[in-house]
Amino acid sequence: MGCLLKWKRITSEASYDTVRIYRASGEDATYGLLASQSIEDTSYYDSGGLSSYWYKIDFYSTITGESSELSDAIQGGTYSGYATVDEMRQITNLRTADISDTQLATLIEFAGTQLNNDMNIYHDQEVVEYIDATRENDLDGVNSTFYTKHYFLGDANNDFKVTTSDLIVWQVDSEGTKTKLTVTQVNAELGQFRLSTAPGSDKELYVTYVHVPRRVDTPDRLIKLGCLYLAASWAYDKINLGKATRFHMGNLTVFRDTNAGHEYYKRYLRILAAINDRTITDIEEASELF
Repeated sequence: MGCLLKWKRITSEASYDTVRIYRASGEDATYGLLASQSIEDTSYYDSGGLSSYWYKIDFYSTITGESSELSDAIQGGTYSGYATVDEMRQITNLRTADISDTQLATLIEFAGTQLNNDMNIYHDQEVVEYIDATRENDLDGVNSTFYTKHYFLGDANNDFKVTTSDLIVWQVDSEGTKTKLTVTQVNAELGQFRLSTAPGSDKELYVTYVHVPRRVDTPDRLIKLGCLYLAASWAYDKINLGKATRFHMGNLTVFRDTNAGHEYYKRYLRILAAINDRTITDIEEASELF
């Protein structure tokens, strides 16, 4: 679990240099100081955060002691992503002294977005029609449950969930009038979706969606691992890019290993190949790739 908080950069001319984050167990409860950080960072990851927690922030000057008013209360939303900061630290040597939890949480989000882009297969206005005896897709004014031709349903809007917002369904009548319908329920595993109304036999139905070779609504263990490897690659690059591979301290030459980012990216590419290969059914089989 955990909460990732984000806010807009301050536009005040005051010379604040610090952001202070406060947390409470309820909106009207007492807020205690949770953390302080540079004003340049506009996000904070609370690894112990719950959706029931509430947060406020203020801006502070360590030089003058001046502070802004507290912000409005923000309810903690459960962090969404294919992996967690704790899992990232388990598979790498990254310490909090190297890179913060907040920075890692942001990189995991970005990595999940690229992973979606690398595996999502887009279907634009697919005709909803008979597929088989189980997925008849009847347009009879009674049936409101339909199926896509391809599954598993994927995450089209990069919120790392599969919800009704990931599908767009259109109905076209005999006059050619196009109407967007409301999707009330999805089943990612079956490629199934339910509409708020049952289209009649005089209508045509179209659905726009993405499908993926492995489930992301759970998510599949390979999805998690791919996200971790890509985020790790970016994390090590963030730490090492632009730094010398060696430097001298008197008669001593110190060598720095800057290949970690590249190595994790190669691992990501191998996992991505396994994800997109539907003949590989589990991570144990994919482990033979390493």
